[in-house]
Amino acid sequence: MRRTLPALIALAVIAGAALTGCSSSTVGASSDCTVKSGGGSESIRATGAFGKDPEAKVPSPLNVKKAQSTTLITGDGKKVGTGGVAEVYLTLFDGATGQLGAQTSANLVPVTSKSLGAGLADAISCATVGSRLAVVLPPKEAALFNAPSGDSLAAIVDISSAYPDRATGSRRAATPGFPTVVLAPNGQPGIVLGSHDEPTKVKTAVLKQGDGAVAKKSDSLIVQTQTVNWSDPQTASGTWENGSATAQTLSDGSALSQALIGKKVGSQIIVLLPASKSDSGQASATVVDILGRLPGTAQQ
Repeated sequence: MRRTLPALIALAVIAGAALTGCSSSTVGASSDCTVKSGGGSESIRATGAFGKDPEAKVPSPLNVKKAQSTTLITGDGKKVGTGGVAEVYLTLFDGATGQLGAQTSANLVPVTSKSLGAGLADAISCATVGSRLAVVLPPKEAALFNAPSGDSLAAIVDISSAYPDRATGSRRAATPGFPTVVLAPNGQPGIVLGSHDEPTKVKTAVLKQGDGAVAKKSDSLIVQTQTVNWSDPQTASGTWENGSATAQTLSDGSALSQALIGKKVGSQIIVLLPASKSDSGQASATVVDILGRLPGTAQQ
């Protein structure tokens, strides 16, 4: 069984690091937690360091009709919730044989059924940061991870950190001279350039003011982005279009990264870039939701 994990962003991060920039007890939206513990998941035993390569005893053959989840280690962090992103380490086991199927490095995953399947997404959303889960998936959901047809799948899931899916700061009044930004119910921004002229220099404005840590040049941030170019204002690109948040390394020298230095986690920023500063070579407007600081970056 080879690994095919949908919508994963590979990141070298420190497992078990503290959550940064989230003030609520639940990172994402609330979840009904419909996945229950059962004989398949309850019988799994795992050893090994958190966020490493755990060894597990998986009974075989596993044949479940509904996803099951058992908490092996209860973390003392915040509840993940649905709709945000979580940094997880997955170890997969073949349900037919109980043998190791695949292991991943630490990855950021959108906590949605579209990305992970309903059972795994629900299990993660109902857990707290720092938890280790034993999850058993029925064949239909196991197929998302290239399990052989008709086979169930077992997974050991270590949850190292979690972030919301949008900026959590307080809305600010619109800044004159900037394009209009409207937000969909899911938080996705729409940028209306209107009659505004192309920018001739880098300009930024705060749309939501966060109360988290101040971003430093040495940081990597977890962000959501939405960009439109003056040359094609009807076409948007960015993480909202791609389906998941991403990491922005502020030391990369890009104009967008420089515009985020000094901003607070939880903020939403609009950045106007002239053609000479834009990576696309076209004048652009980008809305950036700063979700958190990547674990392992320096606290200054």
